[in-house]
Amino acid sequence: MNSPAPLKQAFSVLVLASLGMLAGSAFSQTADYRRGYDQGYRDAMEASREQHGSSEPARGRMMVLDAKYGFHGDVCDAHHAVQEIVGMRRHVDIRANNDLCGDPASGRIKRLTIVYRCGDGPEQRAAGAEGTLVSMGCR
Repeated sequence: MNSPAPLKQAFSVLVLASLGMLAGSAFSQTADYRRGYDQGYRDAMEASREQHGSSEPARGRMMVLDAKYGFHGDVCDAHHAVQEIVGMRRHVDIRANNDLCGDPASGRIKRLTIVYRCGDGPEQRAAGAEGTLVSMGCR
């Protein structure tokens, strides 16, 4: 007569291995995922404050005045793409890459340069090399 004990043992090992894999994947979130999650949280909190009549004025919104992506004189206008990413946010990280407006200087490491304003405040600048995150924010 065959004993069901080895079958139960094998099933238990399989279940424990599956649970371990699920737990491991939950802890292996990338930094980009975490930044996106944090940005979504900030956006939701901002929208909630506006919806519930926060005393914080909307004057702190970012308005992109200029955005260029490229290498020396070989640049493209990234203004529209950057403003679309910024939307109504007050804080945002933008990845400097060819998705913004193409590749104006093939084979060269490009730079994203952004000039923006928070409400009616002074002009601010943010810049970063291709592949990096460029942080913009208003208080």
